[in-house]
Amino acid sequence: MFYKILKILPIIVLLTTAVAQAEEPVPDYDVVVIGGTPAGIAAAIAAARADKTVMIIEQAPCLGGTLSSGVLRLDDKYVESNSGVMEEFRQRVKAYHRTELADDPLVRQHVMQKPPMQWNIAEGRAWEPHTAARIYAEMIAEYESISTRFNEVAVDVSMKGRRVTGVVTRERDNQGNLGGRHSYSGRVIIDATYEADLAEFADIPYRIGREARSEEEPHAGQIYTNYFRRVKGTLPSTVLPESTGVADHRSQAFTYRITAKDYGRPDHPYRLKEPPPGYDPAKYNWNASSKPIIPNRKFDLLGINWGGDLVGHGTRWVLADWEERVEIEKIYRNHDLGYLYYIQTQGGSPNIGLPDDEFLDNGHFPYRLYVRQGRRIEGHYTLTESDLHKDLRGDGFRGPLHSDSVAIGVYGIDAHRVQGPDGRNEPAFGQGAAEGTLHLHDVTGPYQIPYGTLVPRQHDGILFPVGISSTHVAMCSVRMEPVWSALGQAAGVAAALAIENSQELKDVPVKRIQDELLKQGCILFFYTDLPAHAPAFAAAQQLSLLGAVAGPDIDDYNTAGKLDGLSDLEMNAYCFRPDEAITMGEFSQMAVKGLQIPLSITASHFTDVPRGHPAFPYIETLYDYSTQAKQPFFDFEPNKDFKTARAHPDRRVSNAQAAKILSGLLQKNVPVPADPDADLTRGEAARLVYQYLHE
Repeated sequence: MFYKILKILPIIVLLTTAVAQAEEPVPDYDVVVIGGTPAGIAAAIAAARADKTVMIIEQAPCLGGTLSSGVLRLDDKYVESNSGVMEEFRQRVKAYHRTELADDPLVRQHVMQKPPMQWNIAEGRAWEPHTAARIYAEMIAEYESISTRFNEVAVDVSMKGRRVTGVVTRERDNQGNLGGRHSYSGRVIIDATYEADLAEFADIPYRIGREARSEEEPHAGQIYTNYFRRVKGTLPSTVLPESTGVADHRSQAFTYRITAKDYGRPDHPYRLKEPPPGYDPAKYNWNASSKPIIPNRKFDLLGINWGGDLVGHGTRWVLADWEERVEIEKIYRNHDLGYLYYIQTQGGSPNIGLPDDEFLDNGHFPYRLYVRQGRRIEGHYTLTESDLHKDLRGDGFRGPLHSDSVAIGVYGIDAHRVQGPDGRNEPAFGQGAAEGTLHLHDVTGPYQIPYGTLVPRQHDGILFPVGISSTHVAMCSVRMEPVWSALGQAAGVAAALAIENSQELKDVPVKRIQDELLKQGCILFFYTDLPAHAPAFAAAQQLSLLGAVAGPDIDDYNTAGKLDGLSDLEMNAYCFRPDEAITMGEFSQMAVKGLQIPLSITASHFTDVPRGHPAFPYIETLYDYSTQAKQPFFDFEPNKDFKTARAHPDRRVSNAQAAKILSGLLQKNVPVPADPDADLTRGEAARLVYQYLHE
């Protein structure tokens, strides 16, 4: 009898397992993306490229987030910093403007600009809202595996233990009325909304508001500065008295970024006939000489201290449910329509009105509130000011190196005011003055963002490419759409890899994410002269992540008094120079760090490479490994008594020399190129070292 029971038990176990597996529901989609923002679109496209099924759920009636709802330009600082899906978007905008809108006076004007200015429409760096919506729709339509749902908002999540398995939504029209309820399940959920509401629903720990000042964040907390306004007797970029650095839950100003149009006459039908409720002209200011910045005579009505920006309601918006958000939307709408009314009346520009060809089903008013920052999750890595700062932990050119980078940022730390000003007679600081404003362009980046910022510390199945793990100060730079788009693409790649390999998101090897991102033309380390189609792009990117590419000497650059630091006058500081001959000092670093050879230094041997020289540890390491080899491979010039020598770090490296050094380090034969005496270029060197790094 006992024997029969033993024989039956395995069958029972198998049947039980089969029933359990049969009862396990199959997810509706591989990836569910909440938010058709640039980050959400990039995530969806990245996942679709890996043949994953994707559902995008968007609150507005069109894709594009704020880029199709009034934010009419790329805050990219350098056009070369755009990559991946965002660069594909920019190129499509550029092509559209140069063909379909080639006769627009502003397009013709911008085509002639050399070098192209920021927000150049002929370069695809600014656009009309409907142009962004159409181009993003076209990009998504190219992938049959992507589905979309519009006018729906997330109201809850589905959970299995600590894993987020799905999203519950409700329909929401342009007036904020909530309708039917829907559920969507996925193997991976990506929250690409500006508010990061899913963190609240899933009980994922998050930050909101401002942290206190610290060693890592000297500009955190409450702070008075002279940014966006002139304070008599202060140098540019000055922190003023009464900056306590105290933490709070306040947020920087939000706004509706109204798109306006110049009709050329005051009697156009899109002029406001009466002021909105609560209108107060003392809140606004306008320069009647302002010119359109996008095609078809359109303006971006961004007003900072005396315009569309409004403080005091941002944190409330983020924490509110969708019923309460209706009331908050009215507050912002009335404030921003008040700005337009002021422009048309006391501002002296009655010719400007709402656009007749935008937001046709929403009274020509933007669909979305411009939420500059929302919740910030607690992830496996938290980005701080010191990760972005050139001088706190950086080298004077860049923020500190992150070998696990999945995206880059270059825009300055930029926070609009958090409090005040209370009136026109604004004091320099203290009660009644604008507080919380930051505009740290000289000391910011370029910087890198680690994968761990997207991944919640305690939860599985969900990524946050917008509400990443960061402080308020760091988010003030990350919040630019090109950066969020890059993070979204990284999230889509990570989601696809996790699904394919049955891994938790936190366990996906960052190297595999990076490899796929590089294939998709994403930048992980910023250079101004190394586009994604360059032959050395992937090799230079990967070697730079290892610290194998020698940087410039800070002593060669005097940036004092330049408000934008290196960004305008010294762009060569961010060049890779792929066609330039590589020197022995540069190649020594590329070979040692790129091949991950442990440093080995027995003494300071070379008079022309003393301690403190950038190449010292790498030249000495080549020497040390060479002397241990049966066939020494590092050539140097000893003096007559053989007590000192010269390594000539500034000499060019030939193809034959490079092959000899790599053969010695790898202890294998590295073939010499066809022209052994030719100088090796930096691009060729990167590709050569990278080739053997992966063998």
